[in-house]
Amino acid sequence: MSTRMLVGVRSFDTGRTAVRWAAERAQARGLPLHLVHVVDAGMRRAGNAGLLEAARTEIEQMLATAAELAKTVAPGISVTAETLEGEPQAELIRLSQDADMVVVGSDSDGSDSSRRHGNRGFRIAAASTTPVAVIPMIDLTGREGVVVGVDGSPISEHALVFAADEADRLREPLIAVNAWPNPVVYGYDLAFPVEYVEDLTQIGNETLTRALDGVMGAHPTVPVRRIVTEGDPVTVLSDAAERASLIVVGSHGRGAVARFLLGSVSHGILARLVAPTVIVR
Repeated sequence: MSTRMLVGVRSFDTGRTAVRWAAERAQARGLPLHLVHVVDAGMRRAGNAGLLEAARTEIEQMLATAAELAKTVAPGISVTAETLEGEPQAELIRLSQDADMVVVGSDSDGSDSSRRHGNRGFRIAAASTTPVAVIPMIDLTGREGVVVGVDGSPISEHALVFAADEADRLREPLIAVNAWPNPVVYGYDLAFPVEYVEDLTQIGNETLTRALDGVMGAHPTVPVRRIVTEGDPVTVLSDAAERASLIVVGSHGRGAVARFLLGSVSHGILARLVAPTVIVR
């Protein structure tokens, strides 16, 4: 049973925005907020007890500051904090088993798309059985809309349900995206016929219509914007989210180690991280 909103706080600088984001959602969902910092086990192996104790004192102060911020953002919610030792990502994955969502921060400020900003979230999002939110250090003032990738698969339906709920809560439009890349045939410069493009556009529109019909009845007041286009899904989704307040995608990891893999789209979205991003499984 999901009992709390879990936030991994690495530092207050990168975690401030994530704590605010998580506190608002914890309040909306009626959940307690649990802040966690994991001290890398290598610090104890270094054998410097004084350094470890000093680090713990600093971490406790940092978590106390983060807890006060959360209570300011969402008065009345229950906020707890915990310091653990171990491998940070593995500990957050373990703790995610009874969490409603795992939230982590990122140093991305949206200004440099060439960097891979979601690295910390890759493994957590891949292995967690609950949604994972990666929150960049982006000012969301003036942003609007919840972008969601829809491809007709069951996992994208889960993403759509999550996105529609958020759009309703935020009173913002839902931006549903279906993008299909042209197949690459190496060694050939092919111009695909107009009929080919028209067929895929029709399929994309039908896919969106079916998915939206199954979800939006529960959200009759939410405006819906549709994007159906040829193009790399990561690029199309990221471009649509440049001025959005949230982007939601499903994870399509496959194969024997699927639980530890992200699909190419979710991986690419986290690498760019142009907006707060939720990966749904």
